[in-house]
Amino acid sequence: MAPPPSNLRTTRVVANGSPNAGSSELVLRNRITALVVDDSALTRMIHRTYLTTYGVESYEVDNGLEAVQLCQSGMNFNLILMDNDMPFMDGPQATRALRLMGVQSIIIGVTAKTQEGEIRAFMEAGLDDFFKKPLNRAKLIPVLRTIDDCMTNN
Repeated sequence: MAPPPSNLRTTRVVANGSPNAGSSELVLRNRITALVVDDSALTRMIHRTYLTTYGVESYEVDNGLEAVQLCQSGMNFNLILMDNDMPFMDGPQATRALRLMGVQSIIIGVTAKTQEGEIRAFMEAGLDDFFKKPLNRAKLIPVLRTIDDCMTNN
């Protein structure tokens, strides 16, 4: 994986110790990377906490434009957790741009939006799935398990 461009502020977090340190709910067999895209520092912290609990290496940016730039730099992620409303470039715009670039990461919209039209527009931008905030273990574990299984079988 290429290093992030020097002009972008990203946060990289890896769980201490071995992968899956502190978790018996899910044991991953593969190295999984995730990008958390959200303008809320609190939300990024919550997502990071869940991801690192399972040994997922996570990166964070606070808007969709930075997510697009990070992927343009050559970085690849197995999972992208994408907020809807953000400055500079919102979730649907960023998701659409990533798909047009050929990004094949699993992209999950994680937002407080509940209007059917907004959710549909976000899905049509290229999401693989949508979760209503807050993210929790029950939502995240099946996604990580699916990614891990696909990586093992390929």
